[in-house]
Amino acid sequence: MNTRLANFLSAAFHPLIMPTLLFLILFFLAPTPLAADAINLKFKWFIIVLIFIYTFAMPSYLIYLLHRWKMIESLKLENLKDRRLPYLITATIYGLLGYFIYSKNEMLFPTAYILWSIALVILMVAIISFWWQISAHAAGIGGMIGAIAGVLARFNETALMIPLLCLIVFAGFLMSARLQLNAHTPAQVGTGAVLGVICSFVSVMMLF
Repeated sequence: MNTRLANFLSAAFHPLIMPTLLFLILFFLAPTPLAADAINLKFKWFIIVLIFIYTFAMPSYLIYLLHRWKMIESLKLENLKDRRLPYLITATIYGLLGYFIYSKNEMLFPTAYILWSIALVILMVAIISFWWQISAHAAGIGGMIGAIAGVLARFNETALMIPLLCLIVFAGFLMSARLQLNAHTPAQVGTGAVLGVICSFVSVMMLF
């Protein structure tokens, strides 16, 4: 893998975009476990847009502000010092978004719960980042794999089989990209992936 492709994969599939991708897959391929089959299409897209704004757009803007205020050195969060505060803020935003969605419609508790499980993964990455530069990209893609695998295992949602296999293959490319850029060691990438998979899978199995 060349450096240009590695940079593209790392930017295009940033950890912050993964919650939106996850809920797009679940809402439209396996809506029943999330009670999304009981809501109309317009409201479903409203939730997706809401998730995109609060899990991608807002954290991205806050990271930009932290960089502008010289509280972090790089927008790419390339060192341990830069990673801690943005991840803690992001985990808080995800947790509050889950609470907001649940408070507005109790039927959407599964959606809120999955958001809380994602917030937990981010929080654990933030805590680990006080000592070790675990891969957030690997944790993000691992979290997607764990959540989808959990829904598939619990509800036998066979429509998720192909997306799951595609994600597993893509995870290999994304983790290779992080190694190509020397952003992480193999141990940091592998640990991130395992952390994401286990936390999300166990969370989904506990929910249902």
